[in-house]
Amino acid sequence: MKKNFLSAAIAAVTLAGMSQGAFALAPTTTPDIEIFMSGASAQDKAIAALFTNLCDAGTLDVFKDANKAGSEGKDHSAYFCTLNSTNVPGLKVNGTAVSSANVLLHKRSAGGSAQGVNPLIDATPIAAMSINNGNCTAQGGNVWFCNATGANLVNVVSDAGISDVEPTMFTGPNKPSNATAVDPAAAAAALTVLPAAALVFGVPVSDNLYVALQKAQGLLDAPVNCAPLNNTDACMPSLTKEQVATLISGQIKKWSEFKVNGTALTSLTAGLTYDSGDGVTRNVTPTDTKVHYCKRVDGSGTGAQQYAKFLNNPCSSAGLNPDWGGSALAGPVKHEVSGSGDMELCLEDFADGENNAKTFTSGNPDTFTTANNSGLAKGWAIGMQSLENNTTHAKHYRFIKVDGAAPTLENAFNGKYLDWVEQTYQYRKAISQDKIIIIEKIANEAGSPVIIDSLLTFTFDFGDSGYLAIGKNFGYRSTLADTITALGGPVMPYSHAVKGSLNNCQTPVIPSSTSTDKPL
Repeated sequence: MKKNFLSAAIAAVTLAGMSQGAFALAPTTTPDIEIFMSGASAQDKAIAALFTNLCDAGTLDVFKDANKAGSEGKDHSAYFCTLNSTNVPGLKVNGTAVSSANVLLHKRSAGGSAQGVNPLIDATPIAAMSINNGNCTAQGGNVWFCNATGANLVNVVSDAGISDVEPTMFTGPNKPSNATAVDPAAAAAALTVLPAAALVFGVPVSDNLYVALQKAQGLLDAPVNCAPLNNTDACMPSLTKEQVATLISGQIKKWSEFKVNGTALTSLTAGLTYDSGDGVTRNVTPTDTKVHYCKRVDGSGTGAQQYAKFLNNPCSSAGLNPDWGGSALAGPVKHEVSGSGDMELCLEDFADGENNAKTFTSGNPDTFTTANNSGLAKGWAIGMQSLENNTTHAKHYRFIKVDGAAPTLENAFNGKYLDWVEQTYQYRKAISQDKIIIIEKIANEAGSPVIIDSLLTFTFDFGDSGYLAIGKNFGYRSTLADTITALGGPVMPYSHAVKGSLNNCQTPVIPSSTSTDKPL
């Protein structure tokens, strides 16, 4: 397996040719094809890598919203390059076959997965970032930072969407505030849905909570003697599925209620300090002992998968509710944020005593306020995030184990790790064939074992994670290593679609097949 989490394609997106002196396609260039995509922020790195992989060398420009310094592109991004008919067979402009075309792909991440589902079904315009309004400033190389507020946002009906779970999951707690619950018949009439790959998710906690859990579980003491924040498999703390469900369903007001062998978790950390790698010594014991839950806004696929896996919602009428009220004074406290970027900021706010994450404030999915931690308290926070994120621990949170299993490809492949789902791409049936050809190319490559291995494998201290191709499309092998050798990349043997259509509420099983080489 390729271990470089930053492949050439992802490096092209993040660095975008910093050594180059000229721009490839300036924002004032008129594109031959313009595609608006919205949805899952958990898969932003995948979208960037997959589209970039199709571009002619040296033709890419990358545009990111500058709404938050240090987290550019968390709400909106765009990729502008030249595609050729070799990389994209059947490439057309205005229905005519061409050898090359300048293609501008907009990606809206604000609001999460449901913004790539409900507005497509209803043909509802939503905000996307303009890049040709004099609002983008060159940053060197081929990167631009763009003002994405006010007149620099244009309301358009998205052509395509990407969601962490199937479109019919966006009901109950997953219904965005500006839409009705998805009607399966309406979805089938309006959308072409393309299942793509399996994506591993995890339970992230703020750095201070991570160290507290290490201490409580004896990982900092003899004979283990891990360093605080060591994120190798041997040094990762763990919570059970039941403990995670207890916390995210709002049952625990304060961490002092969380007992370890009869002793409050907050009492175990007196005098304990850590350094997140920035040279600052911080105390583990919080100044605010309330439980803080960094939750994605309703309509997030990241949220949808967590509620399905841990709360059985909306899978059962008896599922637990993630939308509890809580109490800002007594706890617990829920912080609703828009995308994966704000999830990182929310967790970091409570690790570092900052106030950077934007939280949801009204029925408009684009209305947020920076009031996440106005008192600059240091507290312990838990959240939700895909394993595309924070491989280098640049942000001050860490993933933990669930039921003793780290969120790795290996553990998901072997049926030991529960928190993964099968994603989908979808596009409106009403859009032009010019756009469909490119969207289907991206979706098909998203599910390719070889592409996944080269572009979408993310390496952490505890192991490789990210994406796996769908087993029923490629076959099975009994070990992950054999699968990669034989099929060119990681392939998930388990499926949420054994009864027919994809349903991430199902318990995944290995489908019946003629293969006699299945992992157990």
